[in-house]
Amino acid sequence: MAVLDVRRHAERTDLKNDQSSLSAAGRAMAETMAKRADAYALVLSSPLPRAKETAQLIARRLDGVDPGLLPEMGGAIGDRIFGELRTLADWAAVLREREEARKFATEQLGTWARIAARVGEKDRVLAVSHGGIIELPALALAERLRVRLDGTAFGYGEGVRVTYAKGAPASIEVLRV
Repeated sequence: MAVLDVRRHAERTDLKNDQSSLSAAGRAMAETMAKRADAYALVLSSPLPRAKETAQLIARRLDGVDPGLLPEMGGAIGDRIFGELRTLADWAAVLREREEARKFATEQLGTWARIAARVGEKDRVLAVSHGGIIELPALALAERLRVRLDGTAFGYGEGVRVTYAKGAPASIEVLRV
């Protein structure tokens, strides 16, 4: 069964600059994660520097950049502000309330499946993305699989592990730091 770890990037230096690299704390976090990281057959990130740097530090390499890991969210969260969505329950409410959120989740799950399909059935993939982009598809998939995801929204380095069987998602679990 292919395993896809989708993680949020580590802390960056400048929250107001999309092109900023990781902070010293972010680099230290990613280096610590590398010590207990699985061996990955494929390592991808979004095009932004903080995601690329996080992937390189965790897996000690980056095989490619996938723009699908940095999709345009459009109206997925409506007039809500990311900082207000502090828990997975907050994100689940957005998913229930907004058709755009459900559409976004479905599209992002397609990206995840496409990425997982690039490796063999027994391989692992690391995909580094961004906060706000992981929560909606994770919660949609958990609902489909009848799994409950609880706790805070995904912090730096956190995300989900999705296990695929014969190309279809079979399980999901939260990855915390």
